Amino acid sequence: MLDKKGLWYFLMFGALVLWVAVIWLGYMLFPQSAVGKAVPFILTLILHLSEIPISSKIGRAKGVPRARVIILTAVFGFTWWLPLKRGVFA
Repeated sequence: MLDKKGLWYFLMFGALVLWVAVIWLGYMLFPQSAVGKAVPFILTLILHLSEIPISSKIGRAKGVPRARVIILTAVFGFTWWLPLKRGVFA
């Protein structure tokens, strides 16, 4: 089941929904604070960026340019690099 592209595309779509939800959450929790609105977004971004050492190794092994690895990891997190590692995405 983990080798199905459809599953990973669904999870990647979920990551995009997560970003929208995080931005909305910031606006709902901190309606008067510009800094507060950014906190959920920044925390989620830090979480995704913390995966870059792992995704960089995988990307390098698969011949993926570093800039692409960083961008896709920041946006999709493990839902991008794990299927790449498993060979689901060539």
